[in-house]
Amino acid sequence: MKDLLNNVNPDKKDRIINSAMKEFSLNTFQKASTNTIVKEAGISKGLLFHYFGNKETVFNYLEYFVFKVMTESIIDELNWDQKDIFLRLKEITLIKFKVFQRYPYLADFSLVVFKDKTIEDIMSINPDFPLELYSKIYTHNIDYSLFKKEIDKDKAIDIIRWTLEKYSDELRVKTENGQMTVDYSLVEKDFFSYIKILKSSFYE
Repeated sequence: MKDLLNNVNPDKKDRIINSAMKEFSLNTFQKASTNTIVKEAGISKGLLFHYFGNKETVFNYLEYFVFKVMTESIIDELNWDQKDIFLRLKEITLIKFKVFQRYPYLADFSLVVFKDKTIEDIMSINPDFPLELYSKIYTHNIDYSLFKKEIDKDKAIDIIRWTLEKYSDELRVKTENGQMTVDYSLVEKDFFSYIKILKSSFYE
């Protein structure tokens, strides 16, 4: 999908995206109101449909946007010269939180998008998603000499990745089940505590 809001003023674009994400996060697709979206975005209903055509296209665009904004932010902002895997992961976390601050309902909308979807379903939303980026984060330019000599470096990277993936999965499930409300400052602190334990376990 092309960026249907590519030529829109950045402030207006963010208002439209944030109001639409909020509405689709708080309601089912059927109950989500385009009247509410345009009211909060401060635009006319005619303008919304000029950009998108219909409500379904608005939702599909948001699905596409979730991948686009997070992927581009990591690609553009991450210091790929950082050779310490743990400092790199911390940096990625901070990049993500900056995106969440700009789009407060992105995390909530992501829960709606990813719920009950297989990886094949997710990839069909954005077939241009750079799969190599995920591998690159954990492998590109990493200084393996920082690890303890007796450690199997590849297995250590797998354990780091699995731990953080499981952490993210449990956070998502707890949020979906209403067991917790995401406080990004607390999540960041908790996330970094796991990184600290992993670092002390694997580094010299």
